[in-house]
Amino acid sequence: MSLAVACLLGATAAVSGYSAAAQKKGGAQSQVARGREVYTSSCVRCHGADGAGHTRLAEIVEPPDMTDPAWQRQRSTARMIASVSNGRGQMPAFKKKLSRQDIAAAVAYVRTLKR
Repeated sequence: MSLAVACLLGATAAVSGYSAAAQKKGGAQSQVARGREVYTSSCVRCHGADGAGHTRLAEIVEPPDMTDPAWQRQRSTARMIASVSNGRGQMPAFKKKLSRQDIAAAVAYVRTLKR
């Protein structure tokens, strides 16, 4: 194989790898954007716009402060998806109201919430 062909193949592989990484990042960003939409339409009422749980319903349903770093660390993504899907404590199940993709997107968005 000539040096020119080897360089061309190497450059193509590098660009392909970069493109795949960029697409993955773009996909994650679009999932978070979709998650924000789902969160706004399905979660804000109890959890608040900022995720801190300071809402009128807070005295009744006592939602957690999802912006708390300790709360975030203590919950795996799988656990959060299961909680949204199946309900947990005072939280109702959303698996019949939202698709699995929308639930995963909402959880991805919640993961971005910070104090």
